[in-house]
Amino acid sequence: MPRKPLLEDDQIIRSSVKAMQGIPGTKIEFMLQKIGGPFAGAFRLSGPWGERYYYLKVVPKLTPVLADLVVHQLKTTPAPQNAFPLLVSHYIAPKIAANLKAKGIEYADCAGNLFLNQMPLYIHIGGQKHAPKAPGADRLFRSAGLKLVYLLLRNRRSVTATYRMLADDAGIALGAIGSLFGELEKRGNLALAENGERFLDHIEELLHRWQLGYLETLRPKLLLQRCRQSPGFSISLIAEQLKQLKGGDQILIGGELGASLLTSGFKPQSAVLYLAPDIQLKTMLQLHLTPDPNGEVTLLQPFGQQCHWSGWQPDGLTLADPLLTFAELKGGATDQVAEKIYRQYLSPRFEG
Repeated sequence: MPRKPLLEDDQIIRSSVKAMQGIPGTKIEFMLQKIGGPFAGAFRLSGPWGERYYYLKVVPKLTPVLADLVVHQLKTTPAPQNAFPLLVSHYIAPKIAANLKAKGIEYADCAGNLFLNQMPLYIHIGGQKHAPKAPGADRLFRSAGLKLVYLLLRNRRSVTATYRMLADDAGIALGAIGSLFGELEKRGNLALAENGERFLDHIEELLHRWQLGYLETLRPKLLLQRCRQSPGFSISLIAEQLKQLKGGDQILIGGELGASLLTSGFKPQSAVLYLAPDIQLKTMLQLHLTPDPNGEVTLLQPFGQQCHWSGWQPDGLTLADPLLTFAELKGGATDQVAEKIYRQYLSPRFEG
C-alpha cells in the first residue's frame, strides 16, 4: 500500500530539523505529533550540555509581510512551562533571519539555517541558500480552503452543516468540501464526538494559520485597488462619507477603520473596504480616492456569503465580520487593538 503523502507542515518539520541532527552528540525526540494550542508538535533536544524542550511553530512561507505577525503570535501565545517555541519554515531569508534573531526568536529552515539560544546551548548557522524544493501548499491553505476555514472560524457550529450549505456560503465548489474536511481531520483540527457529530479542535492554532494564509494567499486575489485619499480627507472621515452615499451601507468596513468602530480609543491610519467590483470606480470617485500602490485605503472584493457581520452595526454603516478585521491587524502599532478584538469578539466564538 502506498504511503499517504505528508502534509506540508510535516515535510517542513522533517527537513528543518536536519541541521540540528548534525550537532555533535545531539539527540532529537519528538514527543507528540499534535499537541493542540497554537503549536504543531513538540520535541526534546538533548546532548552533553543538557536538554531543552521545544514546541514547533510552522510557517511554510515566511515573507516580510508575515514576519511581524508571526513574531507577535510567538510573543503573545503562552507555551508550556520550561519549553520554548521554535519557528520552522521552508526558507528564512537573511534579512528576516536577522530580524528574528534580534527579537530573540529561535528558528530553523529547510536550507539548514538555524538559531538556538537557550544557554548553555547557542548555535547560529546562517547563509545557507539551497533549500530543497518547497512542498506544494496543502489544499486547506489555498484559496478555497481558506474560504471554508473562514466559515468554520466565524461560526464553529457550521462544521455540522451540510456540504452544500458550506459550499454555497463559502463560494467554493461542492466537490472540494470532502477533501478539505479530510485535511482538517489529518491536521487534528476536525474530530467526531461520541454522537457522531463533527467538531473543531485546536481552534487557536487553526486561527493563526488561517490568518497567515489569508494575508499571503487569499487577500491578494481579492484585491481590487489600493488608493490614497485626496488632501484634506482623513481615514476616520470615510465612515461619515459612507453614511452620505446612496448604498453606502452595502460597503463593508474593515481593517484599522473597522477596528476603531469596534473598539474605543484607537485612531486608524488605514482602512479596508469590501465592495462589489461593479461599484469600484463610482465609490472611488465619491470617496475622493486615487489609485496608489502604497495608499492607505484598500478595496477588496468580498467572497462567499458571510463577509458581513451579523452583530451590532453603527447607524448607516455595515462592518465586515470581526474575524476579517482581526486578520488585517498585522502586529506593530495594532497589537493592542487586535488583542481587544480577539478577546471581545473572537474568543467567545471558540468557547463552549
